Amino acid sequence: MKFRFRTLPILSFTILLLLQAVDAWALQPHGGGEGFYIHQMAHVFFMGTLTYLYLHTRRSQDPDSRGWRYLRLFCILLFFWNLMAFIGHESAVHLSADDFSDLGTWHEHLLSPLDALKFTYFVAKMDHFLTVPALLALFFSLRSFYLVAREETKP
Repeated sequence: MKFRFRTLPILSFTILLLLQAVDAWALQPHGGGEGFYIHQMAHVFFMGTLTYLYLHTRRSQDPDSRGWRYLRLFCILLFFWNLMAFIGHESAVHLSADDFSDLGTWHEHLLSPLDALKFTYFVAKMDHFLTVPALLALFFSLRSFYLVAREETKP
């Protein structure tokens, strides 16, 4: 009964917050050139960070451990996602509004003919083929670390 008493206010508060939700505007265009440059620099910085994490875990941790292998796979996949996003952002700058139909809607499409720039942009938009496996690798890595830690704490 004591457990239920503590969760009821938290659950009620959470439901109240969800009912008050408004648009988050998570996808915002960057204002001016400086927003674009900062965003691109963030991709480069993130790639450098992932490279460091990959090399550090390869040098200092048990290379045969399943958790560390999954973490290194996560770093590799997310590195290539950053590279793909960087190239995709750059290619989007060189495309014009005439290259799209229904621009700014959920039904936006590239118009033919498909040249190298449009193909690069199209492939870069498929970034979820890297992010989903990367996040799965991170999940399996953390799960493996948890299971190892749980085994170590058992008497």
